[in-house]
This record gives sequence, C-alpha cells and structure tokens, in this order.
Amino acid sequence: MTEAEKKAYKAKQLRYKKPIVRGLNIETIQSELWDMISACEDIHWYDSDEESLVNALDGDEDEAYEFKIAFSDLEAELEQFQEDLSREYVSDYFDVLFPAVRARYAGGYLGFDQYEGDYYGLEPYAYSFAEDEAAKKIMSLTKKEILQTVGQCLKIAYQYMAIQYRYDCLEAAIEILRGENMERIKIVKGIEEQYLIAEKSSDGFKWDHDKEVRKFNNMILQVPQEYWIQ
Repeated sequence: MTEAEKKAYKAKQLRYKKPIVRGLNIETIQSELWDMISACEDIHWYDSDEESLVNALDGDEDEAYEFKIAFSDLEAELEQFQEDLSREYVSDYFDVLFPAVRARYAGGYLGFDQYEGDYYGLEPYAYSFAEDEAAKKIMSLTKKEILQTVGQCLKIAYQYMAIQYRYDCLEAAIEILRGENMERIKIVKGIEEQYLIAEKSSDGFKWDHDKEVRKFNNMILQVPQEYWIQ
C-alpha cells in the first residue's frame, strides 16, 4: 500500500469524527432553499397574468386565487428565511447538534473525509461512533451555550421544515406553471435567435421571401395566442 493509499484509508476510517445529518445540515438547507426560490422565480410572471394562471389550473378560478395567496405567503417566507440565514449568525454547532441528539432518522449520516475534502455516507455500523463524537463536542460547551445553540438550531430547523411543507403542498401546481413558463421562454428565445439570423440573411429584412425570413414569420405564426400579452 502506497503512502497516498494509507492516508486515504485512514481518512475514510475517521469520517465519523465530523458527522452531519444527511437531510438536516446547513449546506443542504441552503441548497434546497435556492432550488425553491428558483422555482418561484420561474413562475413569478403569473402574478400579473390572472387569465394565464386560471387557464394553467384547468380554469378553476377559486383554485387560482387560493394558489396566488399561498404562493405569495411561500415567497415571503422564503425571502425571510434567506435573510435570516444570511444576516444572523448561524452556530458552528448546527451540523453537529443533530447527530449529537441521534437524529439518524433524518436520512442517516454523512462524514467528512479529510483526504478527499468532501462528505460521504457513513455505514450504519459507524452511526453510534459518529453520535458519540458529536455529543462530545456539544458537551464541551457551557450549559448556557448549549441552550443558546439548541434554541437557534431548532429555530432554523423549524423554519426549514415549515417552508418545505408549504412548498410540498404547492409543488404540483408550481411544477405545472414552471413547465409552462419554461416552454414560453424556450419559444421566445428561439424567435429571438431566428430574428438575428433572418436579419443578417436578408440584409435588414430587405427581402421578404428570404428563406430565413419566412422561417422567422412562420415561428411567429405558430406562437399560441395566449402567449401574446394583451
């Protein structure tokens, strides 16, 4: 075994020394938060397009109204949570607290590999070692520090689970609207690209019968009527 292989093997055996819960750690929370924000941004134009929203939800005006209210609440909570995570001090003990309280039910544990510089899944037999290691770090704090750490960590975890629940309740409608918006963006982008091609090919649209100009005009004609903003 080479020296590098020995270091890699040793680092693998010590991954449990720095555990995090797979489904409840700061990096995962921030990643999920950005994904939810991105999904909301993709459909935000529906806010000012009542007719398109109703059509996308099978013509149900009541459902469309309820969705707009719930979606507005979700966006506000996402913005507030993002602000909280960026402005407030997030305890360095957040990731270690949950393994310390044996929260293996939240997807199991990941351990940091010093050699690879990344987190990897821990085998179940190593869970107890990871939990004991995490508990030692928490118990090194004073009682006051433990209370402060637990309070902040539970607040963040609660906000995350509440927002995730709200998003999950709206996910089906969000994905429908997001898909329609992506289709609209794809069509518009294709028309914009063809416009530039046609403009160049016809020397500034001097020749109406130019092949690229005809293609551009056909693309315009094929745009669904509801895509035009009145």
